[in-house]
Amino acid sequence: MKSNPFIENTLFHTHPSIVHAHGSHSYKPNWQPILDSFFSTPKQTIGAKKNLTIITCNNGHPAMGLLERSLDHLGVPYQVYGKSYTPWVNSIHKPLAIANALDEVTTPYVLYADSRDAIFVNDPSSIMELFEKEFDCKLLFGADRLNWPPVKEFERFENDMASTYPGDFNYLNGGLWIGETSFCKAFFEESKKTAGVEKAAESEQGILKKLFMKYHPEVQLDYTCKVFQNIGFVATPIFKYQQELSAL
Repeated sequence: MKSNPFIENTLFHTHPSIVHAHGSHSYKPNWQPILDSFFSTPKQTIGAKKNLTIITCNNGHPAMGLLERSLDHLGVPYQVYGKSYTPWVNSIHKPLAIANALDEVTTPYVLYADSRDAIFVNDPSSIMELFEKEFDCKLLFGADRLNWPPVKEFERFENDMASTYPGDFNYLNGGLWIGETSFCKAFFEESKKTAGVEKAAESEQGILKKLFMKYHPEVQLDYTCKVFQNIGFVATPIFKYQQELSAL
């Protein structure tokens, strides 16, 4: 039995299953209410999904592990990679760790979420169903309100790709994605060999944005937050929580 939606994005009337408070900035006022509300819910024992493997990167830094805590709360298994890379540099070690992880994935689908600042808030079954039924692509990333790194070529391309969608979640964010394992293996193998951008040399985002331009439409973004919710730079209270939704 699938669980009820935990939150509703009232801009798009969608029910994302993973929330990501990306970036080192503090401009994410919705984050603490989401954390408090989710971790006050009863623990569950959902279990593994037959066709899906969930992976994350955690190099052992004390700031890491929030994602794993959320999955433990739901009773959903996951695989952790990247602990052998020290000191960690995102543009080098994240593509490497993910590519190595994908070599071990045997399920048809794979989902990645950042360890430090993302949480699952719902049964992963809903993610699988949405990806298969509503997205005509092989790899889906979460969409962001900020173009980072601030490269004009990326901004023009991504604004053009988002032009038929409502809202302003126009830009790729690499902290959340789901895809067909076979395609993801090739994509992230290429990411190991792709240079980042000078404006953000330590970020893997420049690498992913280059490959997004190359592989679209096989790679797409979740523009209306059906699956993934990035909340950085979202100042207004755009969410209803499970308690409110249950009362409707």
